[in-house]
Amino acid sequence: MTRHARIVVPGDASAVAFARERVLTHVRAWGVPLAEELREGVRLVASELITNAVVHGGGFATVGLYYDDGRLLLVVHDGDSGEPRRGCAAADEEAGRGLALVEFLAARNGWEPTARGKKVWAEFDVPTPTPIARSEPLRRRTKTAAQRAYVNATPPSSAMSAEL
Repeated sequence: MTRHARIVVPGDASAVAFARERVLTHVRAWGVPLAEELREGVRLVASELITNAVVHGGGFATVGLYYDDGRLLLVVHDGDSGEPRRGCAAADEEAGRGLALVEFLAARNGWEPTARGKKVWAEFDVPTPTPIARSEPLRRRTKTAAQRAYVNATPPSSAMSAEL
């Protein structure tokens, strides 16, 4: 089953943290099991793409989040149709490394022009949630229950008729 969410981000850098946390809130609510390292990767990529859209996109940005069959896709739309550019950061500068970070952390990424700007996307390969019936604790309980001897608690028909 495909899950999706849309988050509208005002064109203000102060909204980036909220939008980034909303992305992670949706992923958690969908039951997508992310190891800490992958969760931090999604957080960093979301932060970078949303920040770029707000700072360079000229206004509102829209974040689309999609999950289906072990694939998490983050798509950020903004109003600037120009190609995203990698910065040339000096060794001690923090700015200019964002797209390189996205390329490193995401399984796949890219961008496309749209009628009203562009969309920049990053895709992550994530584990598929384990259905409850397949979870190990339930499997152990089921196995233990199958090994127990059950006693028939229904009284014999003669005992039932004697009570009536």
